Amino acid sequence: MNMKLFEKANELIRTLEYASFGVIDENGYPSVSAVSLINPENISELYFTTTMDSNKGKRLQKNNKASVNCYTSMNSITLVGETELFSDQETKSKYWQNWVALGADVYPNGVFDPNYCFIRFTTKRVSLWIDEEGAEFTLE
Repeated sequence: MNMKLFEKANELIRTLEYASFGVIDENGYPSVSAVSLINPENISELYFTTTMDSNKGKRLQKNNKASVNCYTSMNSITLVGETELFSDQETKSKYWQNWVALGADVYPNGVFDPNYCFIRFTTKRVSLWIDEEGAEFTLE
């Protein structure tokens, strides 16, 4: 593992708000959507929200493998890993963000909405292009 690029990726991810999130659909094809990152600290584990009955939520319940891509104009972080969905109240309350409430039609009961769930993405494989240097490695 290239520790220098790994640390740069961790620094970069803390500055980003959005990512592309790819899941596997019912026919085995990738399906990509834009997601908001929830307080990213490092590339090893990322967090997002969705609803249990959304396409993304349904697909993750059937196949927990996913990919995340974050980028700036000159840098790219691509991660491949596995997800876990959380719908327990303790986890939902811990990671609730006030901006999520702006989607009141999606989460009409806010943090207590039974359809609201939390996605934890755990990275298994990393591909980086940062400061004109590339690296690929696994995290286990």
